[in-house]
Amino acid sequence: MKKILLSAFAVCSFFAASAQCNPSDYDFGDVDYGVYPDTTVGLATGCLNEPYSETIWFLVPTDPGALDPTFGGLGATIQSITLEGATYNGTIDISNLGLSLECNPSNCTFIGGGQYCGVVSGIPNLAGDFPVSLNVMATISSIIGELEVPFSFPGYVFTVNDCANPNGVEEIQASFDLGAASPNPANQLARIPFTLSSNEKVDFTMVNMVGERVMSKSFAGKRGENAMSIDVSDMPSGIYLYTVQSGSKKSTRKLVIQH
Repeated sequence: MKKILLSAFAVCSFFAASAQCNPSDYDFGDVDYGVYPDTTVGLATGCLNEPYSETIWFLVPTDPGALDPTFGGLGATIQSITLEGATYNGTIDISNLGLSLECNPSNCTFIGGGQYCGVVSGIPNLAGDFPVSLNVMATISSIIGELEVPFSFPGYVFTVNDCANPNGVEEIQASFDLGAASPNPANQLARIPFTLSSNEKVDFTMVNMVGERVMSKSFAGKRGENAMSIDVSDMPSGIYLYTVQSGSKKSTRKLVIQH
């Protein structure tokens, strides 16, 4: 009984701590707007039926054109944005995965020009890969008055593994491997998993079937399992080849885009 009470106390202490965050704990540098982790870095992987916590930092712009170019150059100003929640697989709230979202400040309303944070925490109850979107409502002042405009930030993938070992951590394979994109064919977002043998720079490129480069990016990868999401919604339907290179190690796979 004593062990059960101690375990329950530990879990309660975890959630009490994980629900709090410090907005100044992440340095965005000289940029005017940002979210970290962004969709390239991605959300930390969770373990089925194990406590999970991920802090997300927001540097809120004052120019609504940073969120949507449609509003740029119109003299409009963001008064605030309210983080209304996070959904997966379209419109399903993350509470169905056993997760909740709490903010600092607690009302999740962030004033334009300020830096804030939120915490996704809970005990994941489903294993798999879940496309996640952050949903906000922006209050914008403009020459025609005050407007409330919804915005959605897709591109995140929350991965939950069924961690079988006693520590709840998967064994990391010390090898380089490029996984198959999913979904494939894709028409909006495609998730590409890969495994690295060490923390190192990763170069990603995609070409069409005549060898023209249509996408390229570089970022820091971590040892073990990684995943990146790419937006193909504006790319023509067809067959593409994507390559992930880390140092001298390189692998290529095929992706079909179908609209």
